Amino acid sequence: MKLFKEIQKFTLPLIANNLVQILINQLILIFAINQSVENLAGISTIQSLLYSFGGILGVVALAFNIEGGQALGKNLNVKFLKLVKSSFILNGLIGLGFGFGVIGLGEVFLNLVYHFQGSMLLTSTGYLLVQSPYIFLTLMLFLSSNLIKIQNKTKWILWISLFSTGMELLLNIVLVKVLHFGIVGASFSSVFSLFVMVFLQFLVVKNQMISAFRVSASEIKNLIKKSFPLLGQELLEGVIFTIVIEALISRLGVTILAVYAFGIQMLNIAKTPVYMYENAVTVFVSKSYGAKNLSKSRKIIYISLSSSILFYCILSILIFINRVTIANWFSLSKGQDLSGMLLLMLSCSFFFVFYEILKASLQAISQEKFVLKWTFIINLILFLVMILFANMGQYNFEMLYLLYALSMIILTIMMGIKFKSRMVLENK
Repeated sequence: MKLFKEIQKFTLPLIANNLVQILINQLILIFAINQSVENLAGISTIQSLLYSFGGILGVVALAFNIEGGQALGKNLNVKFLKLVKSSFILNGLIGLGFGFGVIGLGEVFLNLVYHFQGSMLLTSTGYLLVQSPYIFLTLMLFLSSNLIKIQNKTKWILWISLFSTGMELLLNIVLVKVLHFGIVGASFSSVFSLFVMVFLQFLVVKNQMISAFRVSASEIKNLIKKSFPLLGQELLEGVIFTIVIEALISRLGVTILAVYAFGIQMLNIAKTPVYMYENAVTVFVSKSYGAKNLSKSRKIIYISLSSSILFYCILSILIFINRVTIANWFSLSKGQDLSGMLLLMLSCSFFFVFYEILKASLQAISQEKFVLKWTFIINLILFLVMILFANMGQYNFEMLYLLYALSMIILTIMMGIKFKSRMVLENK
């Protein structure tokens, strides 16, 4: 019971924070799209792309979470501080590199990959250019958030996020509704509020950062080595799910892409608790594994998985019941196949819950290479099948999402078997 309360105390403020932030961001998105289906499709696609790249390039933060948790579990405090400084430097370099890449190649990428043209290309490119600092700020947010989480002070994340998100909403009202800056105003509001959030979170952990900058950044090589399997893992997920699937769906027409974009926004709400419990698994299992407490590791995973399933089911049911009302806010008409597509997305993504928790569990016990290997194999097969059907012109939305669900089921079974066998081996 004590462990259950500890995990919920860690996770619930993060869930509340992210759900409030997502809901306010949906309101901001409604302002920005200005009753345009094209704007909805374009902006949502950019948001999904940036979110995916945040996950792909945020592997240093994940590697820090795992290595830092294990170092604290072994009471290696100096090593932990070296990891903090090394992570700060790597995140800064990656974020700046991505920002310059967006400025130079953003428009070309949107045209080649998503076939955006005309006003849709101009709108999406403008939004993306203003968002160029997004990855840099997000990676710094990951680092500061991880430091706060390790100290089990997640309530600070909630209050800071509420403040910055409220400020973003006010900025949107002024810039979008009053001054009519459109999506450029919405994009600027988003970046500025993210900057404020990063600044305030670093204030909370300033003592740790000061201590970290007094030691050498000698863990850079170790973090890079740890990050490569994680990078491959996130890259596969990001490329297959975000870039490949969205690129294929975009070829089915703007209307289907807009409905899919709406579905993704709703899925982000339903998946939020899963990501937060995945965070809990990474932090708590890394510590218990470092302390050689395997029975505690199993309990952490069971609590996180059962809690994730409960939250996902409740949120999915609420979303589906209110789908028509919510869709009207996004200017989607009843004539579009909203119910069928949304039901399929919510149902198929149920398997994502098991996959995400088991993936984090294996990564926390230093089995990231196994995760990478089999994710690569399964996703490569999935990629080839999708491309084959696309070249034949014999694909639709339902087929793409059912293939995605099948890959989640296969990977979940394999990861569950691997984790169980690893625990048996560690007990010997």
